[in-house]
Amino acid sequence: MRKVKCDEAKPECRNCVGRGLICTHEVQLKWHAEFETRGVAFGRQGVWTKKPERKSRNPQPRSDLDNASVQWCCVPWIQPHHFLNTLYSDFEHRTDGEAQAITDIGDEVSVASLELVSLSPRSPLQTGLTPSPSSFPSIGGIDFSLLDYYLYKICPLTTASRSITSPFATLVLPMVSTPGQEDVLQSVLALAACHRSASGPHWTQTALKLKGSVLTSLRRRLASHYDLATFQQDPQILVIMMFLCLYEIVDKCDHRWVIHLKASQDIMQRARNSGTSLAARSSNELMSFTERFFAFQDVISRTACGNSALFDAEYWETTDCQFQVDSWMSCSPELAGIICRTTEIGREKMAGNISAELLTEHGNALQSRLNSIASRSMDREDEGLAFTAELKRMSVLLYMHCVLHDTSPTTPLVVDLVRRILHGVNTLLESGSLAGVAFSVFVAAVELDTADEELFTDSNTGEPVYGRRLVLEVLDAMSRHSLSNVSRTRAVIRKVWRLRDMHAESDSLQYSAQHYLSGAGQLNDWNFFVAPNSSNISLA
Repeated sequence: MRKVKCDEAKPECRNCVGRGLICTHEVQLKWHAEFETRGVAFGRQGVWTKKPERKSRNPQPRSDLDNASVQWCCVPWIQPHHFLNTLYSDFEHRTDGEAQAITDIGDEVSVASLELVSLSPRSPLQTGLTPSPSSFPSIGGIDFSLLDYYLYKICPLTTASRSITSPFATLVLPMVSTPGQEDVLQSVLALAACHRSASGPHWTQTALKLKGSVLTSLRRRLASHYDLATFQQDPQILVIMMFLCLYEIVDKCDHRWVIHLKASQDIMQRARNSGTSLAARSSNELMSFTERFFAFQDVISRTACGNSALFDAEYWETTDCQFQVDSWMSCSPELAGIICRTTEIGREKMAGNISAELLTEHGNALQSRLNSIASRSMDREDEGLAFTAELKRMSVLLYMHCVLHDTSPTTPLVVDLVRRILHGVNTLLESGSLAGVAFSVFVAAVELDTADEELFTDSNTGEPVYGRRLVLEVLDAMSRHSLSNVSRTRAVIRKVWRLRDMHAESDSLQYSAQHYLSGAGQLNDWNFFVAPNSSNISLA
């Protein structure tokens, strides 16, 4: 077949028209590097030849560049959770005060590989589940492997201490093993099944069945108890509420866990109005822990959204051992009281009910209390708990400056605190302990500077560490090794990042502030980007 050159007539050349062929004008892109790798000439460059060596299946690449002058770039390890998706809803900012329904539709992290052991064993209780049959007897057809799961998987995730066993094990398990505590036992098993369903969806039905049974029993107990004295005789009620609250947090972390929180606060408030607390009247360490559980869930979680307090600062000021770090909270009651007071002052500032002078006075007093915590000697025998507690203290300092002093991610103090906090979180990630870091990760993540994400240099690899990538890596690890609802937390953080990106080069913050507030208050960076998107989030 002879080759006829195209006359390039448009739209069809005469040769194709005469032969009845379809005339195409395709452009083929050729890359010099590709031809060079194949060992063939690029276009008319060089000498074209049909020598046999040109047809070798493994041609040797030819290059005019000196190998010493070539620099190869390392491709980072990219995972599905590293991608950030912008949605249509991100372009709308709610101005009616309603909480936005934030869901992480871009969350593609697989939980099928959820491990049954912690990142690194820290105590005999944290060595992982054994394949042997349950050490607990089978009663009423209940699968007591869930109790093993609770003991060996869930309990180690509730404390950052390397030497203190979780109170969820030391205080709850003796009650479960006591006859007549079947409702508490079922609430424990419901939580275990719910948590286990993340890696085994077939546990979902078991979790729902157990939860339904516990709710029915709880309603029956509440209906038969009419006065406070009767409540004191039935300490199981608050314990059951605590596990139902944890169930809802682990499940979807929506408004349902707050319902249990408010109901528990109502019971405790009635007890306090009578002159004492349920924990004091019952002289029960488990009841004291349960009361603190609800109080801490309230104080730490409403930092994000700024809701009104259910447990005020007075609760923490009357607590014993003010400066002793609690193994579950990973902070002291003194720090919890500072968090509570900071949120309350921030609400007064938002509403315009506090003068600038009084705001400065309160801010200085709170910072002095924070400095006092830092200056006290920590329990160096439990370095993991002490390190996590210090991270939380720095996070509270960062939160305080954002809420009370109107700082932003570009403020030098904020930049330094974010870097220090995330450097500490990275250290915990490498050591294999991520319990108690949800609040620190959240506060540092939402205050990352969008224009400067390089935080520090990794001491092991020498490579720079970037903020958003590190946060996503930590959240991915937390989804397998924490009791927090990481999916909900990650969704809020991603939402804040997208909002910051869209407002990075505009004056939209000042413009929107005029429409967002209906009163005489002041809108700052935290109130605009974080609070409207963080309703019902749990950071304990």
